[in-house]
Amino acid sequence: MKNWGFGLLIILCYSSAAQELYLDSLMESKSDSTMFSSETWYWTEVIPKESTAFIELSGWGHIKAYTPDGLQETGTLIAGENKAYFSYKNILEAHGDTLLIKVKGNHPLFDLSTSEVKEYSSREWRDQERRRLLAHGLFFGIVIVMALYNLMIYFAVKDQSYLWYVLSIFGFGIYMAFYYGFTYEHLWPSKPHWNAYFFALIIPLTNVSRILFTRTYLHTNQYVPHFHNFFNGLLLLYLAPLIMWLISWMEIGHLLVETNYVIGTLGAITMTSIIVTSIVVYRKGYKPALWFLVAFALFNIGGVLFILRELSYLPDNFITRYIVQIGAVAQVVLFSLGLSDRLNRTRKMLANEKIEKEKLAREKEIEKKRLIEMQRNDLEVQVKARTKELEDTLHQLKLSESELRELNQVKSKLFSIISHELKSPLTTVDSYLNLFINHYNKLSKEELSELSDKTRSSLQNLTLLMDNLLLWSRLQQDSLTFLPTKIDFRKALDKSVKLFSPLIEEKKIKLSIDPEIDEAILYGDKDMIEFIVRNLLHNSIKFTPKNGRINISAISTGTLSHISIEDTGIGMPVKMIDQIMNHGKSLTRNGTEQEKGSGIGLLMCKDFVEKNGGTLTIDGSKGTKITISIPVSDN
Repeated sequence: MKNWGFGLLIILCYSSAAQELYLDSLMESKSDSTMFSSETWYWTEVIPKESTAFIELSGWGHIKAYTPDGLQETGTLIAGENKAYFSYKNILEAHGDTLLIKVKGNHPLFDLSTSEVKEYSSREWRDQERRRLLAHGLFFGIVIVMALYNLMIYFAVKDQSYLWYVLSIFGFGIYMAFYYGFTYEHLWPSKPHWNAYFFALIIPLTNVSRILFTRTYLHTNQYVPHFHNFFNGLLLLYLAPLIMWLISWMEIGHLLVETNYVIGTLGAITMTSIIVTSIVVYRKGYKPALWFLVAFALFNIGGVLFILRELSYLPDNFITRYIVQIGAVAQVVLFSLGLSDRLNRTRKMLANEKIEKEKLAREKEIEKKRLIEMQRNDLEVQVKARTKELEDTLHQLKLSESELRELNQVKSKLFSIISHELKSPLTTVDSYLNLFINHYNKLSKEELSELSDKTRSSLQNLTLLMDNLLLWSRLQQDSLTFLPTKIDFRKALDKSVKLFSPLIEEKKIKLSIDPEIDEAILYGDKDMIEFIVRNLLHNSIKFTPKNGRINISAISTGTLSHISIEDTGIGMPVKMIDQIMNHGKSLTRNGTEQEKGSGIGLLMCKDFVEKNGGTLTIDGSKGTKITISIPVSDN
């Protein structure tokens, strides 16, 4: 009865097609997929393998499959809740039965007369989805970190070029989310029409932000006015694909195919012109353009390869698919170095301008002295006053030079730490990501779990290092705000313990917290206290070997709370303690598992404790015991 109903359904579907084709001739076809058209609809018969659980028909806007079990519907222009199987791909479930399928485009890029049919077993489909979610989840996390990092640089230096750079990073990230189906699955699954046309909006806007970033960062109006005018014209040209997108999206006309080629052509011109401009600006003597060139080279080459792959001029392989993502990750480190060089050169230029002004002032004073010599009797008092004014000016100039030298040393040290310390964790994360992508099927569950833990640990270390660097730079510039309040020390401690619990478990360290901690109340700045606890606990974990112990205790003496963190680690030499406590020098060394450190954490802890009216002491004879004494009230 079931097969009779299915046969009747096939006959009815063929009759509605109004074609002179018969069921018998189709069913006797030897191929797995046979097509014939019905106005805007196309028909096919798919005979799946016995092991096939899912069938994918890429590209089509509407798909209806008739099986003995009933009707399945899917398609790129079908809302997620109406699909037979929820996925950004066109997926049909196969149960070992022959599928009679009709498809149609309803979209300029989907109006095809043939279609590629892919078959997956349950395991193949599950593995493919796991790799997609894991690999791109890590990538999107890095994109978010890059965007936030450059946004903080913008707020720090008020350089508008970095605001445009943040927008370009955001646009690139949202496009990659669209390309790999995350926008459809997580942002607007009920709006397939919007999703199908979205790429034609986000790519032009992203390229516009890249052009604006290039103009402001390279000062094209000053160094290469012809290129500056060219970029202005290119910005106007980007109105064309935006208008074509709007016409297509509102279904006023069908211009999406043309829009796709216009976007690809303009994108290739944009990325190529950015590289050429940076080379010309660098040759004209603007040295920060070198960092810009190196930073954008990998990213732009990857972008060109990506566009050529999108236009089917290059094959789809690992290099053309992922080189733009890898280049984006490397970009943030190079721009950090470029920012350092740019800031130093800007400050030197300002200093030279000030010296020139002082030189002109001195020359004017010499001229005045000549006039004074001619009128000595009448202007003797005025000569003495001018001479004193000149001496004061020279003194101020020396003070300014000294302050500028100290500031340059601080900036150089900061970016030296960034360039050396960020390279290792970023390289580690990149290597783990490559392992996930290229060797996922070869790794056991235990190896995958270990690799995931190491990746998470590397990201935690990278986050902690960036927090330390940003706070340290603000501390050096006296830009930290001190807001003292009563603090429950146990809450601050629990937050740090939760953060480092994976590291504690990995090294099998026994953490002991005395009950007195629950009663410890401090009066100080909450962010600074949490920073102190976080860094001291992290140092104890780093320099304590596996199966070691860490004990945290508290003693109250009325006006002060004494918090001690004691470990059974490698300890600290007396000379190192003296360098930190008495000379304010930051020292660095590797942990018991070769963990990296910046060397500024403990020095910042000492400064923050003193900022909160307390003291910090270190005993490194047996393991390391660090005690901080903080007031319990504002009296």
